[in-house]
Amino acid sequence: MNLSILGKGVWGLAMGELLQTQGHSIEWLDRGDDKVSDETGAIIIALPTQVVREVLQTLKIKSGKIPVISLSKGIDIKTGQRISQMAALRWPEAPFVALSGPSLAGELRKKVPTAMVAASLNDEWASQVQQIFHGPFLRVYRSRDLSGVEWGGALKNIYALAAGICAGLGLGENSLAGLVTRCLREMTRIAVHFGAHESTLHGLSGMGDLVLTSYSRASRNRRVGERLGAGDPLEKALASVEGICEGVPSTEALHRILHSQSVEAPVAEELYQILFKGKSPKEALLSLLSRDSKEERE
Repeated sequence: MNLSILGKGVWGLAMGELLQTQGHSIEWLDRGDDKVSDETGAIIIALPTQVVREVLQTLKIKSGKIPVISLSKGIDIKTGQRISQMAALRWPEAPFVALSGPSLAGELRKKVPTAMVAASLNDEWASQVQQIFHGPFLRVYRSRDLSGVEWGGALKNIYALAAGICAGLGLGENSLAGLVTRCLREMTRIAVHFGAHESTLHGLSGMGDLVLTSYSRASRNRRVGERLGAGDPLEKALASVEGICEGVPSTEALHRILHSQSVEAPVAEELYQILFKGKSPKEALLSLLSRDSKEERE
């Protein structure tokens, strides 16, 4: 199949190279390229979330019904929208599939076995995407919970920052395991509030991706969090990694979304205070530890 990938970063390149080995023809488009080949069978979004809306608005395609596959994970700051919502505004008749899960670009390029999930409201296209991407080194599962898969991919970046801060503070493995577990509970609560199925957050796009990005030092979010925990200001922490740290703008977007919602998200709130209000990581830790005790399921 002829496929057009929006984005020539490490993720877009890694996935495109893998698809080429599986017999697909790949056209890469960078920011500023506004014309998709008339021969393309699907558009794959592999862009930083905060530029997706702008790129889609200027992109020229032969039909508004070409399927869209998203590899991007995040929430738009200006609108609070997920990738599927931005794509639907641009091309309301196009089938949309979110492909997400625990997957580092560097390992994908090395053909390390990887598992992901393809989610769509269109069962036919979820199955089609599964066939397109499924191969010797990439196992793809299906889901109908588009909202849950997108929320899982966006939220794990936020909580991986928190995990990195925990590591940067030198709190040890017990603390990190406890924090990541509570972060999973918090991100599940948020996603379910917005229509996701709880079981989805216990799968590849939720728990799987959270564990990977929280523990792997190949994760930009984890590394930026470590630098914050060690005392670096945000600008210096961001400068310590190459590429976009999606968790930072997603934290700001989530804060805006939850501001008027009755959803308890103490870890995300303390992270927002660290990133944008100058609160020290140690102060944020004390705020979390001083909270009232409760049942584990809460």
